[in-house]
Amino acid sequence: MALQDLGTSKPRIAVLSRNFSKSAGGAENYAVKLAEQVADTFEVHVFCERSDVSYSGITVHAMGRTLARPRWVALWLFAWWSWWQTRSGFAIVHSHENTWHGNVQTVHVRPMRLSLFSNIPSFQARLLRYLKVGSSPRLLAHLLLEWLRYRGGVEKRIVVVVPPLADMLQASYLVRPDRLDLVPPGIAPSWSEPGQVANQSAAKAAARQSFGLAQEDWVLLLVGHNFEKKGLRAVLRSLLLMPADISLLVVGGNSPQVESWRAECVRLGLVNRVQFTGAVSNSRPAFAAADCLVHATLDDMFPLVVLESMAAQVPVVLSETPYCLASEWVKNAGAALMLENPHSEQQIVSAVEVLRHDVVRREAQISRAQKFAAQHTWPEIAKQQKAIYQKLLVAQTIAN
Repeated sequence: MALQDLGTSKPRIAVLSRNFSKSAGGAENYAVKLAEQVADTFEVHVFCERSDVSYSGITVHAMGRTLARPRWVALWLFAWWSWWQTRSGFAIVHSHENTWHGNVQTVHVRPMRLSLFSNIPSFQARLLRYLKVGSSPRLLAHLLLEWLRYRGGVEKRIVVVVPPLADMLQASYLVRPDRLDLVPPGIAPSWSEPGQVANQSAAKAAARQSFGLAQEDWVLLLVGHNFEKKGLRAVLRSLLLMPADISLLVVGGNSPQVESWRAECVRLGLVNRVQFTGAVSNSRPAFAAADCLVHATLDDMFPLVVLESMAAQVPVVLSETPYCLASEWVKNAGAALMLENPHSEQQIVSAVEVLRHDVVRREAQISRAQKFAAQHTWPEIAKQQKAIYQKLLVAQTIAN
């Protein structure tokens, strides 16, 4: 991938992200924010299926969505298309997707190989697992693409968003430590600017009115796109055990998902205590309305919503490892109350009771969380990514 002089002093970077959108999810938001941050130093071209991002320093090249299902075919189509588009003319190709090309690969999920073949209790179970994988075109296609992604030498950098992912890649694909870099998610510094703080009474009252929440309630907040994965089922069960003046605001999700969970709230008798917003372009009012973020996730890396909540001075309840791989960082900083078992409604109830009634402990946690969030702002995080780019550019110059 030779660097071409096209009339600019900035090195050209290709960024691969199938859904280049801030509202699509944590990994997608990460790709957008990072691209925006490095656009002051590099000429950034994004190759995606679709995008709703308009940023002066970024050129978007959209493939268009050819098909939604089967997903593994869509992944391979995007991989081939993005390879063809970026095979020359770029100093660096940075992929956030499962692709074999790209000299920077940012990993946002656990390796499928590890998930499929670890912790199998017996020889018979392992044999059945191999038969299942061997007879599934979907699984074989995913595993092949994953293997191609991680093979290579030090000229192909593997970036992880949390340290445990590095251990997983070393265990599942024998990725050498000298190929691995860490670039965690970040937040905009404006999240903790004066006027954005969530506990201001006027902002709280206005936000609650806009969402139809009672002013006197103690409001829990859950944010995500996949409600099942984010622990909504356990949170609803725990709400049944809490006082009637505790309500829940659920942000995110598409219309069919929201309607399905509204029906579940009707079945549980919680329809008057749970408000759904659907997908929103600005989540700040939700934090302004909330007294506590409950992130009882069942599978997460480093949730952006947790950092946003900390910066907005909304205390956090968070799942421990292995459910959230960033939990050790958060736990060591004393920045959240931890759930050893996010399936347990009793643990959720206990954590909420502590934050509601122990003012001293809540304020201490908020203070520590603010400091933790301040260490993870995008301008500082982007410096780590730029350093990786610069290292590769230097190596290319020496090689040429």
